[in-house]
Amino acid sequence: MTILDAIILGFVQGASEFLPISSSAHLVIAQGLLHINEPSIFLEVALHVGTLLSVLIYFRRDIIELLNGFFTYVLTRKKTQNERDFRMSIFIILGSIPAAVGGLLFKDWFEQRFDSISFSGYMLLITAAILLLTWFARNRKHPVNAIRALFIGLAQFCSILPGISRSGSTISAGLFLGITPREAARFSFLLSLPAVFGAALLKAVELRHAAFSSDDLIHFALGTLVSFVVGVAAIHYLLKIVSSRHFYLFGFYCLLAGLFTILYF
Repeated sequence: MTILDAIILGFVQGASEFLPISSSAHLVIAQGLLHINEPSIFLEVALHVGTLLSVLIYFRRDIIELLNGFFTYVLTRKKTQNERDFRMSIFIILGSIPAAVGGLLFKDWFEQRFDSISFSGYMLLITAAILLLTWFARNRKHPVNAIRALFIGLAQFCSILPGISRSGSTISAGLFLGITPREAARFSFLLSLPAVFGAALLKAVELRHAAFSSDDLIHFALGTLVSFVVGVAAIHYLLKIVSSRHFYLFGFYCLLAGLFTILYF
């Protein structure tokens, strides 16, 4: 793997992790086009760390408010903004359960799906259909609650499959449930924190027995930096797109990407 490969994969991860086009599928496709059999474990960790930092930095105020409200409410039980932040924190935890439990139970089965690039193509077609259907979703201004959080969490669980976009499926689920576009996107990104952190942690555990070189350290630094910078830009861009109600347009891209993947590979 070259330095350019690390930069390209960092760009792909940063953009596709947050845009509703499936980072797992695009990484598989990029590796196929670059003839990379398997990226180093260091780079895989770097890509997850970079996108995790993107969410932490972009939503730092929201995260601080949620943590402050959570612990303040637990200690004081003041039914003000603290209670709302406490409830939102609980909803994020609830929404994280399906992916956490299902991901661990079916870990081997999910990993086998990454062996087939064409499988990612077919899943991209499903993502395309989901995104295009959001054009019919009605904005009923429903708030996030426990039931809606669990449904969105189930969508996140399905996105473990390569080709099913995490942000695409979770934001779409929020829109179908009548949540406002901006709030659906915000909840989706906050919900990604435990998922991305968990993925990075699982990969980091594998580093215990891995030997590394100076090239690995360079790839780690570049992968983290590029995926972080591009990730922040992708989050900012997607929030604007969601607010303008043009979210469904990504479905056309996923349709073309899916067909290309199936026909090319």
